[in-house]
Amino acid sequence: MGWDLPHRSPSSLPPPTQSAAWDALMKKSVDDYSDEELDLLLANREREDGGDDEEEEETDEEKGTCAGSHASLPVSGDKDNHGLGRGRGRGRGRESGPRQSSGGVGRWVSLACGALGTARHALESAAGNTTAVATAAAVRTARRVAATPRHLVAMHVLAVAGRSVRGAALHGVAQAFVGCYLPSLLRCTRVAAALAVAAPVARRASDRTGLSRRVAHSRLSRIAPAVAELFLPLSPDVLEDVADRVAPALAFAARVAAAYARSWVRFVAVRAALRKIAPNKTRRFEYAVRVAPIVASYGVKKKLISRKKELARREAAWESQHRWGSVQMESVIHDFGGFYRKVGQICGTAKQMMPDAYLECFSRTMDNNRAVPFRCIRRTVERSLGAKLSVHFSDFDPKPIATASIAQVHNATLRSNGKKVVVKVLVADKNSMVGDVRSMLHTTLVLKRLGLDNGVDFPTIFRAYLEVIEGEFDFTAEASKIGEFTALFEQHGLAGRVVLPDVVQELSTTDVMVMGRVRGIKLLSVLNRARQRRKRPVCPASAATRHALIGSSACGGWDGVFDTIFKAWGVMLLRHGHYHSDPHPGNFMLAKDGRLAILDWGQTQVAPESYRMHLCRLVLAMVAEDYSQVAQEVRLHSQVQLERPTTEALAALCYAYFDTRPTPLAEVNMMDLNNSPFLQNRITQNTQEGFFTIRSVFLLRGMMATCGVSSSMVVAWEEDARVVLKEAGFVVPSVMASRSRRMLSRAWLSVQKTLNVGVGARINTLEAFTAKGGPDKDDRGGRGTGAGASSPLNDPRRNSTMW
Repeated sequence: MGWDLPHRSPSSLPPPTQSAAWDALMKKSVDDYSDEELDLLLANREREDGGDDEEEEETDEEKGTCAGSHASLPVSGDKDNHGLGRGRGRGRGRESGPRQSSGGVGRWVSLACGALGTARHALESAAGNTTAVATAAAVRTARRVAATPRHLVAMHVLAVAGRSVRGAALHGVAQAFVGCYLPSLLRCTRVAAALAVAAPVARRASDRTGLSRRVAHSRLSRIAPAVAELFLPLSPDVLEDVADRVAPALAFAARVAAAYARSWVRFVAVRAALRKIAPNKTRRFEYAVRVAPIVASYGVKKKLISRKKELARREAAWESQHRWGSVQMESVIHDFGGFYRKVGQICGTAKQMMPDAYLECFSRTMDNNRAVPFRCIRRTVERSLGAKLSVHFSDFDPKPIATASIAQVHNATLRSNGKKVVVKVLVADKNSMVGDVRSMLHTTLVLKRLGLDNGVDFPTIFRAYLEVIEGEFDFTAEASKIGEFTALFEQHGLAGRVVLPDVVQELSTTDVMVMGRVRGIKLLSVLNRARQRRKRPVCPASAATRHALIGSSACGGWDGVFDTIFKAWGVMLLRHGHYHSDPHPGNFMLAKDGRLAILDWGQTQVAPESYRMHLCRLVLAMVAEDYSQVAQEVRLHSQVQLERPTTEALAALCYAYFDTRPTPLAEVNMMDLNNSPFLQNRITQNTQEGFFTIRSVFLLRGMMATCGVSSSMVVAWEEDARVVLKEAGFVVPSVMASRSRRMLSRAWLSVQKTLNVGVGARINTLEAFTAKGGPDKDDRGGRGTGAGASSPLNDPRRNSTMW
């Protein structure tokens, strides 16, 4: 402060053992010395004292001294050097003599190394103190509990648990809504909470290392104010005033961040406990919390967007809402997996009935479940087979080739005969999967009450899933189904076009199934690659040749492949009454020899005799385009009910539900804002027994649209339907009568459409609604169903039968 000594060279300093010279020097100003002089001076003094570091720290705490203060420096008998000598000596490792200065960089490096080491000690000390405090608190609590009556203890525990669960639930709900609507705010809050937790630890480490004192005494602390005043546009007084004004807000933000951190810790602890105590109910609650903001947003936005007068602005806003909602739903599916991926499979292939944003997001969730760690796979296989992997397999690839919602598939090689096989391992929990279906059922019930189901009876769909979901968890039953359907296809002459994997029975159990490996390419990979390139997929040459050579009327290529699919499903459903009910593209493979491989036979459905006969009669009426007979068959024998069951409405619904040809109603976007025909004539009750048939049609129609195929499945089923009805004793109209009826229906309908009267007028209205913007969307998004899909006049819907 008021010390005046000229600068001296290091050689002019007194010897380290001359205490008198040291005392004389201390009477002068430290500020007048250079850094080299101070380094050497303090090193000499520390070596002379030889003080213990721990005693120096004790003396610092007792005397409350601070390095860099402007008080007088201690005399030679005092062991406290204000932390300055200690820090420098410790950073240099107590050198035994003068050292050559390496400049400011060396000092800061040594200072940082010392700070890191001491910070580690500070963290260890803080952890030890926390443990000691927690232990003492636990001992005191145990003593109080021992002295308290048991019923009072139980009541207190229940009260604390109730408050904790309630607080955790509120935290989860608030976090879900803020994360959906204000994700940036949630991220900022989390960062602030992390800083609020880290600040005390950092402050303690800084105090223990003396870092703050060293920084305050460094050149940087003297230069920083001048640099800030030089470059900042505001004066220090203004900055100080702003800081004073902002301080209360910052203090409030710090309290909020600390409160969030405490709430988050409680939320994580309660969630972990509940996942152990009641995993299924906890999962259902977490799903409901995640979906609630999405449903609420659609409920509010639908009303707000409907008020917009301009059609273009209304459609743009609704499309923006779909983009936001699809991203949120994709996140939910990725986080929860399980049955929710099956929902993604359905929606990802419903190309004509879902917005582009949902199609894009759901298509990424079909076959990319998170892989289960290989140690879990190994444990399941070894437990099921009763031996180590090396006993049965000479090679077992730890990387899965497919990860589905229920099982995971790995390549392997049998030790006994060297056969290449795939091993399907159960990875899902049955109770959890059933809980997922129930959660979706509750969600659809809420959507229906809020009027967001767009006139479709979704609860019936998920009730149908509840009936079949448990059967997918028994691989022995699946193995027997593969044998059953292999024999069925051979019996009906489809063995040359369809192949099923052969099961190694002796190595198949409830949780593990070993099958022969089918070489080829998955249809899902072909379709996804085409969707990414915005081009129509190319059918492999072997598949085009194989399916075009079987006396089919199809023209080869994809037409032949889908004709094979139609034939296979006609045999299973109409003739056999037991069919594969999960034909999504991940379950089809085009083998190297061109045959169609059908995989994953866990989900199948048995068609009752009455439903089978009803479907056969419906097929013949639809092929003949006898619309009155179609409507009559639905009224008498179907579970479907409409608000206004007119002939036109029932016939249109049948062609959309049970046939794959493009129709205006099949092209309707179910999530349309307010013009959906479903909203004009709601489905009050859907068909539970026929849902999986309808689902199969939707999945196949979506794949066909991507491949540019627009053929009719009921036409391919006509022969099977006639055979089944004749065997059952029903009177079947001749083929000639059916074709004559179809010609008359088409002629009369064409006249009505041309004159825009009667049924023709209603069809024109529906076609205009579905064609509006449809071709443009096809051009932009690659969703055309044929070469002429970009033109309304060449739209296959306008060249179809009735619809």
